[in-house]
Amino acid sequence: MVVIIIRSAKVAGGDPGYASNRKHTMTDYDITEIADARYMGLMCPPASPEAKALVNDIINIIEQAEQRQRARKAKDKAAFRLAVGLITGDLLIAMEVEEYGWSYHGLSPAAFDDQPVGYKTFKPIVETMEAVGLIVVSKGRNIKAPQFNEGAATSYYPGFASRFRPTQVLVSMARASGVGQGQAREHFVHQLPKKVIEVRTKSAKAFGRKATGKRMKLEHTEKSRAMEADVKSLNKFLAGFELEGGSFSGYRRLFSNGDIEGFDFQWGGRLYGVGDDSYQTIKKTERKKIMIGGEEVVEIDINASYLTILHGMAGYPLPNRDDLYAIGGYNRTIVKAWITATIGHHGFHTKWPDNAIKEIKAAGIERPKKMTVTSLQPVILDHFPMLADWPSQKVTWADLMFTESEIIIGTMLELMHSYGIPCFSVHDSIIVRKSDQQIAMETLKDQFFRRTNIEPRLKVK
Repeated sequence: MVVIIIRSAKVAGGDPGYASNRKHTMTDYDITEIADARYMGLMCPPASPEAKALVNDIINIIEQAEQRQRARKAKDKAAFRLAVGLITGDLLIAMEVEEYGWSYHGLSPAAFDDQPVGYKTFKPIVETMEAVGLIVVSKGRNIKAPQFNEGAATSYYPGFASRFRPTQVLVSMARASGVGQGQAREHFVHQLPKKVIEVRTKSAKAFGRKATGKRMKLEHTEKSRAMEADVKSLNKFLAGFELEGGSFSGYRRLFSNGDIEGFDFQWGGRLYGVGDDSYQTIKKTERKKIMIGGEEVVEIDINASYLTILHGMAGYPLPNRDDLYAIGGYNRTIVKAWITATIGHHGFHTKWPDNAIKEIKAAGIERPKKMTVTSLQPVILDHFPMLADWPSQKVTWADLMFTESEIIIGTMLELMHSYGIPCFSVHDSIIVRKSDQQIAMETLKDQFFRRTNIEPRLKVK
């Protein structure tokens, strides 16, 4: 792939590592650099006197450059000041947590649905900040543009939202205001989300890549309002506990397939931690080091969660072994990869999907060449007969995920309301204090049985 890289020109007080304030296209930068960007969640307002002073300085610069004929109305001025603070926070945090320091956000009006900053406020601010040399902008594009390479197959750039990065001028202003290097997240503090329910369209594939569903405008129902209240109560409760070794800035509950007829908040529904540094994003080995209120934790995992739920739905008892994926004579990782790939698909695969191959290779396992996805099928179906008619079943991964999410959230709510116990989720597992392990396991088993009529096997990490 041929990629054109534009070397940055110096700006006043800057250095060659920061681009000039001209507008760049996406191909001005190496694709890996652009891809490595932090989403602008617009939820990190200035919290310290130093950060507030910096934002005031930026506001003054923007207002001087705008040359407005009329002063903003009080309501618009408040929205403007809020937006500048949130944008600045995301820009400076990205400089510290991402290798290339880019932030990204779509510039279509739809990208600002349910956001604390509106499209009409955001767009002129970043345009003015770019014009005065405070940020560099790499304009996004939705088209997945082909790259024609001589002597090689045609490849494609994926579509990307617009990217933003501070110039050295803005960085120098931050340092002069007292927001030192590596301190952005101390001065711009992530707030609990006000919008905690998110709906996305069905995911699709483009050029062999899975494209996640697009966020849709939320149309609340009585059902979603109740879900919203539950998530907000969990967020408020858990924010009162000190989490060491990981960050908690609240949850959002994300639903899938919102554009499919019959959608009623019954597909997907997992809790996702807000923020790039959420405890959910750290490695399993690092999660073991987390402390809640100074106490060591355990992570309680549901063994083969989806597979167990399917047993319950189909009325099959669980096989008499601790690990459902442990089939004699076959590598556990390969068995799990086959089942995971099948459940995530509408039928049986005829060849190993890329994700399954990656999962197997990541485990350091050499898959026998003769072990095709079709040769393994009769073995798996013999052990798990409820999968025999999988292509004709109406149950999908989205249904299974929803049931799992209801079990996890139900557990968290019961531990909160009945026992005052903090419980943090990692999709199909929960993190609790060691002293709460027994009651947490009993509660999780009870919640699982209520919804599936089967008792799961739990594993403590």
